[in-house]
Amino acid sequence: MDLSKYDICYEHAITSWDMGLPLGNGRLGCIVYGEDAIYLAVDRIDLWDTREHPNTLEAGFCYKNLVKLSKLRTEEAWKERERLFEKIYDELSYPSKISAGHFKLDYGCELQNVHAKIDLKSAIGEMHFDGGEIELFMDAWKPVGAARIKGDFRSELCIPEYISSDCHNEREMFKDGGQITPTCGMGYPQADIKKEDGFLYYIQETKSEFSYGVFAYTVLKKEFAEIYFTIKTSKDGDDFDRIAKEELKEAARTGYDKLKEEHIKWWKKYWEKASLKINDELLEKTYYRSWYLFASCSRKGNYPMPLQGVWTADDGKIPPWRGDYHHDTNTQLSYQAYLKADRLAEGEVFLDYLWNLKPRFEQFANEFYGVDGLLIPGVSTIDGKPMGGWSQYALSPTMSIWVALSFDEYYLYTGDILFLKEKAYPFFYEVGKAIMGLLEEKNGKLYLPLSTSPEIYDDTPEAYLIPNSNFDLALIRYLFVRLQEYSEILNKEKTAYEEILSKLDEIAVIDGYIGLNRVERLKESHRHFSHLMCLYPLHLIHYDTKEHRELYKKALSEIEKLGTGMWVGFSFAMCAQLYAMAENGADAYEKLRQFADGFVEENGFHLNGDYKQKGYSTFHYRRFTLEALFGFCDALQEMLLQEYQGYLHLFPAIPKQWENEGIEFNGFRSYGGILVSGKIKNGYLSEIRLKIPEKMLIKIKNTFPTKRARLETDKKTQIIEETEGFFVLELEKGNAKITG
Repeated sequence: MDLSKYDICYEHAITSWDMGLPLGNGRLGCIVYGEDAIYLAVDRIDLWDTREHPNTLEAGFCYKNLVKLSKLRTEEAWKERERLFEKIYDELSYPSKISAGHFKLDYGCELQNVHAKIDLKSAIGEMHFDGGEIELFMDAWKPVGAARIKGDFRSELCIPEYISSDCHNEREMFKDGGQITPTCGMGYPQADIKKEDGFLYYIQETKSEFSYGVFAYTVLKKEFAEIYFTIKTSKDGDDFDRIAKEELKEAARTGYDKLKEEHIKWWKKYWEKASLKINDELLEKTYYRSWYLFASCSRKGNYPMPLQGVWTADDGKIPPWRGDYHHDTNTQLSYQAYLKADRLAEGEVFLDYLWNLKPRFEQFANEFYGVDGLLIPGVSTIDGKPMGGWSQYALSPTMSIWVALSFDEYYLYTGDILFLKEKAYPFFYEVGKAIMGLLEEKNGKLYLPLSTSPEIYDDTPEAYLIPNSNFDLALIRYLFVRLQEYSEILNKEKTAYEEILSKLDEIAVIDGYIGLNRVERLKESHRHFSHLMCLYPLHLIHYDTKEHRELYKKALSEIEKLGTGMWVGFSFAMCAQLYAMAENGADAYEKLRQFADGFVEENGFHLNGDYKQKGYSTFHYRRFTLEALFGFCDALQEMLLQEYQGYLHLFPAIPKQWENEGIEFNGFRSYGGILVSGKIKNGYLSEIRLKIPEKMLIKIKNTFPTKRARLETDKKTQIIEETEGFFVLELEKGNAKITG
């Protein structure tokens, strides 16, 4: 696989941090940019101020009170509701992700004749310009960055303006996509920048016991300088400054070339995973750059990516949306595609994070919701505490079910029965216990006290729909269906789940359209298709019967008719996912093209708005988040391989123009841990390759041009016959190849 044509390249000075060269190793990140100098904006994924907002400690900060105030709908009640649950998100500067600042390499003049590049294959960045050059990488094995620099420069270390400021900036608070993020400062003590014995660093005290520092160590050679840099915090030890200096000196003793050699080996192994070839340069480029970013900001043993991963905004202000963990789309989309791409080691970090915070989520269920079990704040700090925000999703209990989907999918894609027993089932069980504690019975049916469909009606009283919304209903039905299935596999009691399912309404359909709830349909263009969760990603309704196909057709025609005016980047990716489920390759392709064309910067970053103003959306802002990139990858992968209906279906949703272009995918992971590869040649499926982890029965939809095929395994070759449109095969562990 030749990745070089998708390298990130600029032939001019990079004027903004969000256009910069992004490098990362899952813990540390660096963005390289600049026109008057070179800026190395550095970040660490767990650099957070986790102080709790005083309102979250009040007795009134509880679900019972949220329900009461939301249902009263008086002006007085609504103001109190906003004060307690929502203003906390935009009044104070904490809790929040913190940005660390940047190193400035000053050459004394503006950079001329700039060539900047990231080599995707090796994850090494470089910038050449008149009078100098720099090559750098974030070490794949160690928590350090390393740079080799030529030319006559002076180095500086700059701390973000808002860190020591204690008041609001003169600039107004920005409002993007409906959310407000304050521009007030953190009010920390002013840190001193120190230079000693080759080190350049600062140590920042905060308003809690937490402290941190940014460190660089320079080694001067005859023809160049080498700089090794890192960020350390008090979590690394009380003497983290000593630890940082020792680590950087050790990196320097190992040497730039040796570190680089080992770093390249890591990335070589990473790129040996799943791949595709679709002969569409824009989509392929977006796909591979997205997986580059994924490995750069999501690694086993660290924290999962928040909104901006390891690239917090370098603009002197609090990060957009505080750089937090949004569990109403963002984290779910961010970790929706890695399993099929067989990038387990990088994606498991999200499951590890959720599992490690299980006690915290159990505490939250008890203290906020007043129930036993486990529930997750829809908007949370890195340590799992609620941050407030629009209560319709920030404090919606069903977000926990959407998060739990990640455990279910990991089990399905690995077939790991021990994981099911020890992680997936216990997590689902505790979420189920909490949801059962919230459901109220009325006329023999079960309903939530409050029901929403994020982010429908934004933050208004109308956002609370007549229970149950299709969003909530789909998630609750999915939860108890899975618990029922898990219980059967593990020989657990399932009667309670059967009873709950019998008391839940079916998905509400109005005049053939999937509604917001049983009385209301989507009325206007909207960025979030939360009412269609039953179609994807929950797969409660498959594209398998005439009736279900009509539901898909009408659902998609409705959101198309309402237009894309109020969509953001992730909307196009999510719409493509739905089209892929409807086996509509032409429209899935169109939406992915629009996304990649209008919402992705040249460095691979997803910028939420139609910042190029191509007419795709009325939102034109540049706020950077990551999740839509992996929604894009997921949709593209689903166009090439699906397995949700109990069989493998290769190339279920490809546009007509791809059929004669020799497209293929390699090493996609499917249910049970099967690795699948497929190829289309001369307009027809020509080859399927399988890697089977253990003896199993496999059902494959026959899309070969003939009803007979040739099966080659490690042990024998034979002709196989189609049965009612499928090949049903019992295969041993090992490799198999099927050709038409």
